[in-house]
Amino acid sequence: MHSSWLVEMASIWAFHASTRVEEDCVFPLEAVHEYWLKNRVRFNGWNSMLTFQSKRIRSVSMAHRAQAWRKTKRVIEEALLAEPLARITVAVAARLEARQIDNDARAILHSVYMSHQEVRNRCLRIIADGLERGSQEAEELNSLRSYLEHWTDMLLGYFVKTSESHQYAHSPKRVEDFASEYGERHLGDQSKIIWSLLIASCRAWLNKHVEHEPISPRINQQISEAALGMLHPDLFDSMGLMRTHLVHRIEKGLEQAGETLQRLDDGTWETMSSVLVGSEAKATVRFSV
Repeated sequence: MHSSWLVEMASIWAFHASTRVEEDCVFPLEAVHEYWLKNRVRFNGWNSMLTFQSKRIRSVSMAHRAQAWRKTKRVIEEALLAEPLARITVAVAARLEARQIDNDARAILHSVYMSHQEVRNRCLRIIADGLERGSQEAEELNSLRSYLEHWTDMLLGYFVKTSESHQYAHSPKRVEDFASEYGERHLGDQSKIIWSLLIASCRAWLNKHVEHEPISPRINQQISEAALGMLHPDLFDSMGLMRTHLVHRIEKGLEQAGETLQRLDDGTWETMSSVLVGSEAKATVRFSV
């Protein structure tokens, strides 16, 4: 599984978080523990690879430096792509804890978040060093970092009160700005259409700017399944596998969102204003999960 899917998983979490809270649903601890465990395995792998490649980046050999940067870029890219989910999950858990719905999940998810910040700080130091040396890879990673920070803050602005999101936001001020524009209460009945377009736009950007060589595809998939298990435990059968008909629904929703963006790009769709607010807006276009 490519790590860019983790960004979409964070988007799914943000979109469905309020329903989770309003229904007073606690997170299944089995899924929470699985999420923590698989993240721990991935953190160990990232740290090991970063330690090894960081030394090679400083090699006197230009060929060794170039090879090390290519491998390091894949690790840092995956860590950056995984961060939105780490922040969104713990922000949702914080909201549940604040409402005294679930008093257990936040501590575990906060541990995942803190471990991710340690890896993030290592990555940012490597990026900063690369920027000073004029590395093209570092410039590309820095662009990805900036984009994902904005996307994460927009997700936080959609579903949480600003006071609850400050700890997990990149920019509390930006979260407030996004909340006033994209908050679920402001979007109302148009939220599904708008979010299908936003997610499709995010996917298109990532497809253009992200390498398609994940470091840990199997672990990414296991983490995503655990994240879905926390949000919607009924998505899985007694063997812990996602139900087949739901897999088809997700795939269909991704296809529809992609087609929507393509039609917007090539000019065959109605104007954006008619899609979002027009009385004849195509309400069937949605991100089905």
